[in-house]
Amino acid sequence: MFYPDKNFIDTLSQGERFIFLKIICGTVAANRQVSRAELLYLKEMALKYEVSGESLANMIKSADRKTLIMQARMITDRSKALTLIKDMCMVSNIDNTLDDHEIDYILDIAEAMNIEPDRVKDINNVVNEYLAVSQKACVLLEQEHWT
Repeated sequence: MFYPDKNFIDTLSQGERFIFLKIICGTVAANRQVSRAELLYLKEMALKYEVSGESLANMIKSADRKTLIMQARMITDRSKALTLIKDMCMVSNIDNTLDDHEIDYILDIAEAMNIEPDRVKDINNVVNEYLAVSQKACVLLEQEHWT
């Protein structure tokens, strides 16, 4: 999957790690429907960020849009903000259904971090291209998952 690498994660403070995961969980909670694919993606993210499954479940249950938008304002490094948008797009598209509530949430978070809507659209397009190539690779390699 298209996860941040360990070098990127190491650049995040503990607070930023928490904010990243909380905001990503908010993406899943935005439409109040959590698919199996979304859960699997979140579990992999939690492992990379060294967060327990229980903590992750609590983050999803307690996702509050207004609070998350305020927390997004704390991400002031543009590179980190763009990576967060990419991760939000990944989890939103992983189940092949990008819901209007998810789109609105991503755009609100992007605005809070001063990321332009056109940049969000471009990132989402790249994520969708990646997912399409990944699915094609699975078929060609006769594998369930391509990494």
